[in-house]
Amino acid sequence: MESNKIIPKGILFPFILLTTLFFAWAVPNNLTDTMLAAFKRIMSMSDSKTAWIQVVCYLLGYGCCAVPGALFIKKYTYKSGVMLGLGLYAFGALLFYPAMLSSEVNVDFSFFMYLLAIFVLFAGLSVLETSTNSYVLAIGPESTATRRLNLSQAFNPFGAITGVVISQIFILSQLNGMTATERAYLPAEELTAIQGQELSAVTTAYVVLGLVMLVLLLAIRLTKMPNLSEKGEKIEFGATLRRLIKNKNYVWGVIAQFFNIGAQIAVWSFVIRYAMVQLNFDGVLASLGDSASADAVVNALRGVEPVAAAFYNCCEWLGLNDLLPRTAEQAAATYYIMSLILFVVMRFVCTAMMKYVKAYKLLIGLAILAVMCCLGAMFGKGSFGVYCLMGISGCMSLMFPTIYGFGLTGLGNDTKIGGSFMVMAIAGAAVLTQIQGIVSDQTGSIMAAYIVPAVAFAVIAYYGFFIARKQELTTK
Repeated sequence: MESNKIIPKGILFPFILLTTLFFAWAVPNNLTDTMLAAFKRIMSMSDSKTAWIQVVCYLLGYGCCAVPGALFIKKYTYKSGVMLGLGLYAFGALLFYPAMLSSEVNVDFSFFMYLLAIFVLFAGLSVLETSTNSYVLAIGPESTATRRLNLSQAFNPFGAITGVVISQIFILSQLNGMTATERAYLPAEELTAIQGQELSAVTTAYVVLGLVMLVLLLAIRLTKMPNLSEKGEKIEFGATLRRLIKNKNYVWGVIAQFFNIGAQIAVWSFVIRYAMVQLNFDGVLASLGDSASADAVVNALRGVEPVAAAFYNCCEWLGLNDLLPRTAEQAAATYYIMSLILFVVMRFVCTAMMKYVKAYKLLIGLAILAVMCCLGAMFGKGSFGVYCLMGISGCMSLMFPTIYGFGLTGLGNDTKIGGSFMVMAIAGAAVLTQIQGIVSDQTGSIMAAYIVPAVAFAVIAYYGFFIARKQELTTK
């Protein structure tokens, strides 16, 4: 009977601590997405320059540190990997403080210091995810490993939503509403003072997060946990790599995952920018004048669009008044929160639908629908464009686990190395987000930039029809 338990006797508390990490690493992932809008406002940056945040997060942080992290875990233990990842996570968050101090010398230099802090933080997330996923699988019976991992992963989306809420309340609500043009005419001392207050809000949120992670690190260090590792497992890396390259199903799976993660982060990274432009939140605030009261600002922003107004009414009923919009960025971030909620709901809906509809058919259908939503976001005006943008999140809910499963099918002993390259495909987030930022800058339209995820979803639709469909039919 013990072999059929998801959480066997004696590992409940260690399992709870590990599951907490799934929540914990999702917070900075989605909190940092909103930093593109924050730094654009604070430092009057272009979209392509703010997109360097995602390059550092996903290309350098995740892409370059996943393999070293895996080698560290193999040499030592899963627990050592968890502690290393959590330590880097906390250290990177605390580095936001010296980055803020450097803004007193030169605000442009401080941006690079923030990028360094973000790199260290996301390097930690890369190691943390790699070790924690494997630890959760290995900590109990193999027969219930997948169910155990799914249980832990269920808490990840709640961390994602928490990250955006933290950003809304503690960062975006603190931004000064002055535009880049208005800031350019300010005296240097006054502009520096405004930027200092805004960067202080950014830094405080991350430093507090880092301190919380230090407490969690100490709890894991002091908790007796199963001493599990991968020692003794010999992997012929070169031979495995040659076999994987010859496997068309796997190679296309990695390509599809590259475009999937790239599209996902590209879509979410610019939600705030998109909603601000389409719904003209800056214009709404400008029409109120400089002497508008806080209540007048909230009432004006909540009355722009009915879906968000209903969301605010719900927040007010629940007593969550801190989520009421006080700046243009905070109002726009509401659509990010609602997009994530739709993402979570659709994940459960799609999982239920898989009992009746083949996975590859759902993948194809949602990819095509995502392309249509991207086109709606490109050409739609006002609220309709924003609704199309939110609809993309619902389409994306199914894609990662489905592509991951199809890509690794039939790999046998090559699954471990194959899975690591599948995870490294997250580097697509850096590439596509940067391209989207460049398209936005060159065309002068954030709407036009959504051609980038549209192309990505078209690639996924191609993969679903010509690769995943064939793979599923041949394995039945």
